[in-house]
Amino acid sequence: MIEGEKSLSRNLTTLDWNLKNWRSEFTETGKYLQNFFAGQVFSTRGGVIGESWKPLSPAYAARKAMRYPGRGILEATGRMRGSFQYESSNMWTRVFNTVNYFKYHQSRMPRTRLPRRVMMKLDNQRKQSIVQIFHKGLDNFIRKSGFRLKTGYTPTF
Repeated sequence: MIEGEKSLSRNLTTLDWNLKNWRSEFTETGKYLQNFFAGQVFSTRGGVIGESWKPLSPAYAARKAMRYPGRGILEATGRMRGSFQYESSNMWTRVFNTVNYFKYHQSRMPRTRLPRRVMMKLDNQRKQSIVQIFHKGLDNFIRKSGFRLKTGYTPTF
């Protein structure tokens, strides 16, 4: 019998179990994206994701200024901005907007009147942030399983 074999086997079994439950990381990712889409994307009118929104038509801008003074693009009532949600499990997260007209703004379908205004897009900075969330989770899984990590490794996307 090899000394330490039982300890290694136990540590690997624990690591295997931990790697099947990413709920914490997927939940953190969902919250992060929900806040990002409702926050920075709206405050920069899509600029932060490289999808700057087209301005309102002059006629609609005038009507909107009368009815909803001071409100930004896609923010007449605030429902669109406030309706980003997420749900997560052990192995996935889903971020979505519950307003039924969201799909018309985000869609890539051909259009004649309503300009496309992207609100949900994963740019490289968001992808890197998500990788960091999972890297931190993997570090925690490994430590909880009884292994030690060398420091200095940072994943890049």
